[in-house]
Formats: sequence, C-alpha cells, structure tokens
Amino acid sequence: MKTINIGIVAHVDAGKTTTTENLLFYSGAIKTIGMVDLGNTQTDSMELERKRGITIKSSAISYTWNNVKVNIIDTPGHADFISEVERSLSVLDGAILVISAVEGIQSQTRILFNTLKALKIPTIIFINKVDRVGANCNKVFEEIKKTMSNKIVRLQKVDGEGSRGVYLNNLDETNDDVINVLSDIDEVFLEKYINGIEYDKKEIQEKLSLYSRKGSLYPVLFGAASVGLGIKDLLDGICSYLPFASEDCIGGLSGVVFKIERTNTNEKKVYVRLFGGKISVRDKIEVPNKDMIEKVNKISGLENGKLVETSSIEAGDIGILYGLTNFQVGDVIGIANDRTKNISIVKPTLKTNISAVNKEENRELFKALTFLTEEDPLLELGMDDGDKEIYINLFGEVQMEILSSILDDFYGIKVEFSNIQTIYKETPKNIGTAIMRMQEELNPFWATVGLKIEPAGRGEGLKYISTVSVGSLPKSFQNAIEEAVVKTSKQGLFGWEVTDIKVTLTCGEFSSPVSTPADFRNVTPMVFMEALYEAKTYLLEPLHEFELRIPQNVFGKAIWDLETMRATFDNYIIVEDEFLIKGLIPVENS
Repeated sequence: MKTINIGIVAHVDAGKTTTTENLLFYSGAIKTIGMVDLGNTQTDSMELERKRGITIKSSAISYTWNNVKVNIIDTPGHADFISEVERSLSVLDGAILVISAVEGIQSQTRILFNTLKALKIPTIIFINKVDRVGANCNKVFEEIKKTMSNKIVRLQKVDGEGSRGVYLNNLDETNDDVINVLSDIDEVFLEKYINGIEYDKKEIQEKLSLYSRKGSLYPVLFGAASVGLGIKDLLDGICSYLPFASEDCIGGLSGVVFKIERTNTNEKKVYVRLFGGKISVRDKIEVPNKDMIEKVNKISGLENGKLVETSSIEAGDIGILYGLTNFQVGDVIGIANDRTKNISIVKPTLKTNISAVNKEENRELFKALTFLTEEDPLLELGMDDGDKEIYINLFGEVQMEILSSILDDFYGIKVEFSNIQTIYKETPKNIGTAIMRMQEELNPFWATVGLKIEPAGRGEGLKYISTVSVGSLPKSFQNAIEEAVVKTSKQGLFGWEVTDIKVTLTCGEFSSPVSTPADFRNVTPMVFMEALYEAKTYLLEPLHEFELRIPQNVFGKAIWDLETMRATFDNYIIVEDEFLIKGLIPVENS
C-alpha cells in the first residue's frame, strides 16, 4: 500500500481541525465527527487545546482512501507556534493549506505558504467555509493569484456561495485557465497551444498530477468542512495531486524526530518519520551528538485513526518509538536527508525569567521544564549562574499563557514570569585567533586546540570548518571540539548568542593514550572566548517583517506610528483602494 504524509496548515479559525475531522470521518477512520466547540476532536487531544479551541501541539493520525494510507499531521495555526509548524513540515510529502472564503488570506497564510514553497512541499489549497455569510470565492482565488502564486489551478466552480444551498461543480480540465498554467510550465503543451492542436483530457489530468506532485502548480479545491461539502473531492485530490512517500527500505537508515510526548506514567513517546531504511523492535539506535546507543523496546504505528502496536516501521511511514530516553525533537536518526538539512526554524525573540509562585517548587519547575524542552528545544531552558534564576525563550504572550497552563494542569505548579526582554544576537567585528597547548600554564587538559574566528555573511548562522585532518586528530576529538564550539557560541562577550560567525579549527593535538574527548570539550570554550575577545563583537537587533494594508484616510497616522516605532519601509503601493506598506520593524517595538 502506498503512503502519503500530509500536513494540514492554516491561519487561526480557517477551519483546519474541522477539515481534519471530516477527512477522518468520510474515509471511515472514525465513526463520529468531533466538534472544536465541544472539545472532542481527534487531533486536539490536549485538554488545553479543547478548552481554547486552538491547536497547540502537532498531532498525527491516519486514514486509508483509494488503497492509499494517508498520515495526517495537524499543526498549530497561531503565529506563536510557528516553530512547531516548521518542524512538522520537515517530515511531509505534501500539504493542505486551508484558507477561509470569508476572511481570505491572512498574514499567517502567507508565512505558511512561503515556508511550504521554500521547502518545495507540494500543496493543495482548500478554500473553506464557502457556505458562510460573506464568502467570496472568486475574490479569494484572485487574491491568491496576485499575492501568493499565479501557478494555481481552479478545479471547481462554486454556486450559491454564502448560503446553506451552496454546491460545487467540477470544472472541465480542458478549460483555458488550466491550459494557460500548464503551458507556462510544460514546453510540449506550449507548442501544442501555439500550433492549435487539441488537448487530450486524460493527458491534461496526468500533467496536472505530475506537476502538482512536483510542486510546480497548486490545485485549488473548495468546500464547507463543517457540513462535509467538498470533503470527498479533497480525499480524491490528496491521492491524485500529492506525491507518495519513498519506500526505500534497502537504503541507509534515515529519519527525524518531529514530536515527543509522555504518557501518564511518564514514558517517553518519540514520533519518527522514516525517509529510508527500517526500524524494528530491539534495534539499537545512536543518539545524535551524545556518543550513546539506545534500544527500541516497542513501536506503535498509525492505522485508521488508532495507534496499533507493530514489530517495525519502514521507509515512508510514521511511527512512535519507545525506549529512546535521550532523544529530543529535531534529532536525526541515521543519515540526514536534504529536507532535514535545509529546514530553517524560526527562533524565539523573547527571553524571560520563570519561577514557581511557591518558591519551594522551583526544583520541580526546572524538572518539568526539562521535559518540555525535549518537546520544544527552542525553549532553551537555562539557569543564571549567579542568582540561580530559571530562564526560557518564547515567541509571545499566547505561548506564555499556554506554558503557564500546561505547568499548572500537568505538573501542579503555578508560575510567574518576570524580566521579559528582547533577544539580541552578537556577531564578530574582525578576525580573532587563539591557541592553547596541552599542559601549558592555563591549560591543565591533555588537548591542544587552535581556533580562528571571523565574520560570516548575514543570515549564515554558525559555520564550522576543520583544516585538521582526521589522520592528525581522530574524529571523536574533532566532534568534541565542534560540539563545544556550538555550545560556547550560545553566550558571547555581551551574554547573547553569537551568530553569522565562521569558526575554523586551525590546530589540534592529542597525547595517546591519555587524551579523551572530554579534554577537548573542556579546553575549547577557553580558546573560543579568547579568539572572540580578540575579534570583538557588536549587537544585532531582531527585526520583524511586516505588511500593512490600510485605508487611504489613515495613511498619514500609520506613517507617523511606523516612524515612531523605528520601522523602515519601502515606498507604498496602492492595491484596490488601499495602501500597501512593506518593511521591517524592531521586535522591541512591534
């Protein structure tokens, strides 16, 4: 049986979870449709999600349609959980982007679409809520074409929109809009068009499937998920327009951890997408960057809305592994593939202290946050050496409220936040070098390390290069140096993470048999900071991109407010009687 791993993404209140419920129901995976308002949906399993009516954590569930197994990953819609969405995208074969026919394209819609496009994830656009008062399908379709992509293909016509009597008609694939899009992509089609040759309907359908599966065009379907309208067409579309997962079980093991949960007994559940190879019960798996091996003692698979214990999972599928106590979200199993290498996760822009209201519970709070950091490493839990204050990184107030509720509901700890500040970064000004030789005055370790630090291009992050051969310095020692560089770069001369930096290992020596990886881990931070001190650093202020659409009568006030907030922006353009302004604004003022 073929498998497709899809994600369903949307802005808040577009009907994403309702769409998921109906896909599960009409495919026969569940017997009743859960309601967001009633808090009984399949994918929003956390009590907190049900209370708030929003998706907080990605969840996985499956169904079967047309002899194809479809694993669904339902993702959060709120901007404060964008990193949760981006991690999930790294495991997908295709996606459904849900857009409301009433509210149309929102800023979060553009962010999600641009991320899907950057990762080259084939996507079906599902325009939902066509039965709601105020629905305007043509307007939303044209808005998508103007602001997101002109490679969109409308497959249905909507009659009676904005009413209970709305219905859908499938369009003939040979219509001019389809032909025009295919002609832009396919030279053979263009040649036929120029020469006036008629198109074969089957050929057009095959080309639509081919290019949508490549991500070269985006099929657009319509519906009203709350009443099941258009759901069967969407089920068919997923099988016709999204690519099947690779089934390369013979190749090397390759997978990624995209979600972690804990059971009521605190047992760790590690959600894995396999891109290559096979994992079976009792297999031993290496923990990335920790020189550890762990054994899989149980595996659960996804099967028609349920978790089913299985002996193995194979390439292309998603499974839940038990017994892997040291894995965290984002860890690669086996060989990293292009998707896991290239994904760029948005980092939080706020840092805050967090403490238990009852100070005697701070030890338990740190333990609870350690568990939560396994699920979301971007929290970057830490403790100040001086005052022993606990700190974490966050995206915004909604995430702060959610975290507070989770700690109260699951761990019985009421918390308070203080000293909220914007996260700055540091970057080198100049070139700096340093070397510490083993057993010299300031180096008690059996390790010699030399490093060169220099500025890298903006947006390149940390680049590490070794000019020392493995023959001169064993791989285990070189790995220890690189790990120490990454860890030490988290706190530069001003206390902020150092980014856009190139670090080169220029010298490395050991003494056999006394030298150990620990010697290199211990000496590297001293060398790094000495080189960084010579290079000097300056601060980088975090910025948000913004896009502002405003009526003409408030244009002057908007410009005044933007300048007051230190925003920089391009010249405005007029779009449908509105001013469109794009630019950058400091996070601190946004």
